[in-house]
Amino acid sequence: MLEEWIRNSTQADGGEGGSNRNKKLILVVAVCIGILALIWPVTKVDQSTQTLSGENSGSSTGSKKATVEKELEAILSGVEGAGSVQVKVTLQSDGKKTYARNTKEEKRSTHENERGGQKQMEENSQTSDIAVLGGNALIIEESAPQILGVLVVAEGAGDPRIQEQLTDITSTLLNISPHHVRVVAAEVGK
Repeated sequence: MLEEWIRNSTQADGGEGGSNRNKKLILVVAVCIGILALIWPVTKVDQSTQTLSGENSGSSTGSKKATVEKELEAILSGVEGAGSVQVKVTLQSDGKKTYARNTKEEKRSTHENERGGQKQMEENSQTSDIAVLGGNALIIEESAPQILGVLVVAEGAGDPRIQEQLTDITSTLLNISPHHVRVVAAEVGK
């Protein structure tokens, strides 16, 4: 088909030798570039999506931490004799997210006869990508951040009974050991 097109273009030009060679050369180069474009491996990673996902996970962790602190402050302030309460939570990690993956296995077998002998080649390749649904990565499992410790500063923590109640409530609500909770008395009057 390519040869027919070249013959037709040669006959249309009236058989000019120099310009036909240039046209043939341009045609061959264009075909080679087209073939290279088709077989060139394309592995493009969308950096903007990964960056946005990273930023969102960091801010969501900060908001989770702030939410836990505010809820604890509200609950502990309701304890009789506790007075004004401030809470600070320290996290060991930001939690863990497990993403769904699309895995594709490809197997190719090639059989060649070479002067009476047979040559067999087999290629195996496997690709794995994160599954996306509606433009967002599909999360299979998400674990909560691990809490290292909690500091509670309360006006009424000078009383050992109040201090023990605040420790028990905090450790129970967060499902952590009481030795991870530190309750101290706030300075009154400042």
